[in-house]
Amino acid sequence: MTLSYRKTWEVMNDLEESFNRIATFENLIEDLNDAVNNGDQQSIVDITAAMTAFIPVYIKQYDKASKRAWNNTVSEVAKVDNPYKTSRSVDVQYEDIVKYVETETIGNYVARSKETTEDSGNGINEEGS
Repeated sequence: MTLSYRKTWEVMNDLEESFNRIATFENLIEDLNDAVNNGDQQSIVDITAAMTAFIPVYIKQYDKASKRAWNNTVSEVAKVDNPYKTSRSVDVQYEDIVKYVETETIGNYVARSKETTEDSGNGINEEGS
């Protein structure tokens, strides 16, 4: 399979549509919040039941669309142009990404595996090196 505009558009559109289904929960949450604020017990029960019923279906649809989009875009490009790939395998492993990042110029410096962030407890000295 080769990467094509039509296929890429199709899978990315499916992904967006699937995400939009999940995003509709924002409206249900607003409705639920209004029902709670108004003490409308029946609406609370109804909206909660709707959310409970739909979220597993929407998440399953999004997961399927996401995997399909990944397989039809990133995996296809990786067959030809993959800066992380260190072997003939199409699969990208975490170690490949780490190796790439350790040697890739990012901004005005080269990332180094020995550097840590302040959040990690080891900190970077005041000069940033």
